[in-house]
Amino acid sequence: MRLKLALIASTVAMVALSAPASAQMDMMQFADPNGDGKVTAEEFTAFREGGWNFFSQGAEKVKLADLDEMGKGAFTGVKPDADGTVTKAAYMAVTADRFKAADKNGDGTLDRDEINNSMKPAG
Repeated sequence: MRLKLALIASTVAMVALSAPASAQMDMMQFADPNGDGKVTAEEFTAFREGGWNFFSQGAEKVKLADLDEMGKGAFTGVKPDADGTVTKAAYMAVTADRFKAADKNGDGTLDRDEINNSMKPAG
């Protein structure tokens, strides 16, 4: 199940990055693999892990300055090191906080608007 979620998340990252910068991609289709209209904390974690796999392309660190707007949205709240890079551990460490912040109605899951808004860059 985790591998399936990670593969789905990796696919969304690739599709999202190929979309025009002005287009808002609907992340629900990728973050909600069972199609129930709710993204659980487990699904969100797998979605983020797939995102890391895409952005890192096998590297141990990602340089934030090299990311496009979608990528910057995925890294919101992650503190880079002095070189402006982020490790997978740092990226994944903020997952629970990102989920909680995105869950605006406090129901313990993310709906379409909440998951899509969670990918927007801060600011």
